[in-house]
Amino acid sequence: MYKKATADKAVPGYQGHALIENRNGLVVAAEATQAATIAEREAALRMLDRTVAPQGQRHSEQKITLGADTQYQDEKFVQDLRDREVAPHVSEYTQGGSNMGKNSLTDQERQDARSAISQRKRKLIERVFGWSKLDRPLRQVKLRGLDRVDWFYRLTIVAHNLVRMRRLIPNEALAQ
Repeated sequence: MYKKATADKAVPGYQGHALIENRNGLVVAAEATQAATIAEREAALRMLDRTVAPQGQRHSEQKITLGADTQYQDEKFVQDLRDREVAPHVSEYTQGGSNMGKNSLTDQERQDARSAISQRKRKLIERVFGWSKLDRPLRQVKLRGLDRVDWFYRLTIVAHNLVRMRRLIPNEALAQ
């Protein structure tokens, strides 16, 4: 239950989570959960487990990366990524230019050339959330119940992917 203020009524609160691929900005996994502090990290791991093949079953030997903001800067989450053989490219919380030691990234992970790319591309997810809330019913969901909200959130994400895919098709192909 979520309250905007202490004296306000409690209503069910939900969070939408999405996992995108960097090359085209398409969402590859999405789900809605009850609003909670740890829900983002748990949902990220569930979506990874559903979408990413284990290292032995992948077509390429290149390690998969996951770019995330400072909300995901948690020692257990970073270790869970390593256990799944996913390179953690988590933004580190710094204050005054020094790392506060809250993250457990190794120097090798910090110096990975792909880390800078992941940190630039992680902002693509904000476009998805902005698109889904701008003049659309996801701005204020009228549904109640996690199953209904999850279904509606995934439907909205599918619509975003369709709009995004249309933009990825060259104009010459559309003219034919």
